[in-house]
Amino acid sequence: MTKPTVLHLIDCLRIGGGEMQMVDLLRRIDREKFRPLVGCLRKEGELVSVLDQAGIPAVEFPVRGKLFYPRSIKEIVRLARFMRQEGVKILQTQDLYSHLVGIPAAVMARVPVVVTNRLDLGHTMKRWHRRALGALSFGITRVMANSEGVRRMLIEVERIDPAKIELIYNGVNLEQFPIPPKEKIPLPLAPEDRPIVVVANLWPVKGHEILLEAAVRVVASDPNAKFILVGTGAGRRAILEARARALSIDRHVLFLGPREDVPQILSQMEISVLPSLAEGFSNAILESMAASLPMVATDVGGNREAIVEGVTGFLVPPRDPVALADRILRLLGDRNLAQRMGRAGRERIETTFSLQRMVAETERFYERLLDEQGSGRRSTGSKIETDLSQVKVSP
Repeated sequence: MTKPTVLHLIDCLRIGGGEMQMVDLLRRIDREKFRPLVGCLRKEGELVSVLDQAGIPAVEFPVRGKLFYPRSIKEIVRLARFMRQEGVKILQTQDLYSHLVGIPAAVMARVPVVVTNRLDLGHTMKRWHRRALGALSFGITRVMANSEGVRRMLIEVERIDPAKIELIYNGVNLEQFPIPPKEKIPLPLAPEDRPIVVVANLWPVKGHEILLEAAVRVVASDPNAKFILVGTGAGRRAILEARARALSIDRHVLFLGPREDVPQILSQMEISVLPSLAEGFSNAILESMAASLPMVATDVGGNREAIVEGVTGFLVPPRDPVALADRILRLLGDRNLAQRMGRAGRERIETTFSLQRMVAETERFYERLLDEQGSGRRSTGSKIETDLSQVKVSP
């Protein structure tokens, strides 16, 4: 029996939460059951080589500019032809532009199952983005949410039928977080430093400005507190560095930029903080808990589904630097409490948010969708029949 081909389509292959989740899934999916492929709109980023090493080809479909430009349409048609040639049975799109490109291509290619990942609350989406996804909903078999918070948004804001939504939580590769840690990496920390880590790209929605305001209060009470910021953000780093200087806390804030050794960094921290203004379901929280760190995070999106308040960490209101500082200081002032929360967080990852669980649930989800499609029970999708060999697009 021929293994069904599953194509994951994504914007690019830079390191990010959604990108890493996709790569971790495809590296571990049962190759006796599924044949994984990756398509990307931009074949760039550190994860290209990771996929190469795993023997998973990544093919570029360079859609540039507006989707209705002739060259964009040409790439969408090329993607459809690729899916037809490769016999793709399941297309899973990972982010906004891969949705907008992949769904029409899948309709043309008559792909039986189309799944769209929704990993956040859509806080960066414009009105036309939602309208476009709504217009393409006829071509979607299921929408995959990674938290109950995202699921509620899909139902309440986008009016998606709850029966069409599948909830599968993200998972953590615990092999990357051994206990005790296998190695230490050099970090510019003094023996007396109390390191507090924030793993988040430096976008406004991640709340770094609020963190810096909280840091003023923290270092006033504990001068050994040091905030370690991990993540990229182009021009945002200079803005945040200037803000730290203006607040006279620049000696207490260290920007490490994008890193590929996050597990090793986490193993040397005392507390992990996520001051986001909005979240879907944070991989940074899961990884910090896997590293046995107590969490202080804002009560937004799916954060409450990962963190057990008072057990594995603390939840605070967004945009509240006073509450954020108070909870950080409580953990700095009580090492026993911090360690208990860290151990409880690790146990929660092992029992609820492992990568093995995520992979197994996704495989069962794929099998169920293919069974439904084979038995004629699929209620969504297009009846359009397209002869791709006859489609012509001017260069």
